[in-house]
Amino acid sequence: MASLSLKNISKVFPNGFIAVKDFSMDIADGEFIVFVGPSGCGKSTILRMIAGLEDITSGELYIGDCLVNDMEPQDRDVAMIFQNYVLYPNMSVYDNMAFGLKMRNMPRAEIDRVIHEMAGILDIESILDRKPKSLTGAQRQRVVMGRAMVRNPKVILLDEPLMNLDEKLRRQMREETKKVQEKTKDTIIYVTDDQTEAMTLGSRIVVMNDGVVQQIGTPEELYEKPVNKFVAGYMGTPQMNLFDARVEQEGNQAVLCFCERRVLLNEERSVPLLEGGYVGKEISCGVRPEDIHTDEAFITANPQNTVEAVVQVYEMLGAEVFLHFQVADIGFITRTGTESEARPGDVIRVCLDTKRVHLFDKATERTISNQ
Repeated sequence: MASLSLKNISKVFPNGFIAVKDFSMDIADGEFIVFVGPSGCGKSTILRMIAGLEDITSGELYIGDCLVNDMEPQDRDVAMIFQNYVLYPNMSVYDNMAFGLKMRNMPRAEIDRVIHEMAGILDIESILDRKPKSLTGAQRQRVVMGRAMVRNPKVILLDEPLMNLDEKLRRQMREETKKVQEKTKDTIIYVTDDQTEAMTLGSRIVVMNDGVVQQIGTPEELYEKPVNKFVAGYMGTPQMNLFDARVEQEGNQAVLCFCERRVLLNEERSVPLLEGGYVGKEISCGVRPEDIHTDEAFITANPQNTVEAVVQVYEMLGAEVFLHFQVADIGFITRTGTESEARPGDVIRVCLDTKRVHLFDKATERTISNQ
């Protein structure tokens, strides 16, 4: 295991396309780091630069204390697992896992000890003598992980390894991958475009867009305190409701005006707007689905922040319901319980929890409320 340090890393392809722009980050030994962002944002390119499969245009990459920019991939002691992982079909699970160790001339007794120890962690001891074709997708995934981990590499890199699995299996493998990493304490860097996967797995998450890091933080930090509108809208399921509003002032409080409705902000949310010169200007606002309430108790306690809406879609998801509704021409979604009697076409009252509203500068899209 090892720490990593990426200092001002950039990647420019021969055609001039800038895939990664001035990326810097320190990764501690034993961290589980997840890179997330839309396709083409540069996250896999960073992974390939760490592995040595892509040249670094500028910047410095350290694995431990060693500068590895010009080091060959095989000399970096890095294990990489791709989307389409491959096992040797003519070998047993045991031999697949042992192959790399044999190439290193590890003593047979030590190989046997290491493989059985890892098989115990991964719960695959019962299938060590089986061939890959007889395994389930989850079992093959465990074997691939085990083959990488028994080498005891400095870093394990995973490039969307669960992409080809169905949703149920992905959920199961997310849980198992996290459990294994907590046991082994390996340094893992994981790439995905699935923000749920990122939130589930990462001790820290790197959100990227257009080759630029948007925010680095814990899942809680990204969800509760996004630094810009992109992170706010990208992280969370369902996505944050985003809309524009004009700021007015009422005494020492700010008021959000949209669709001829008025929502009064509390003092904490009002201060940066009033002191930042936003009165009379338009800003972008965001509110999570769980922070829009339909229950009478909340509405009665906050009548000044209640608006009428028309239900468009009733989406039943087991123990919870997503209500899609319109306020004038703006669409919103709220998360509520199955006790809700609202159905498409109904006019309902909804109330925004203004303590939880996120505010963004309309020009820069940077946060105003999460400074």
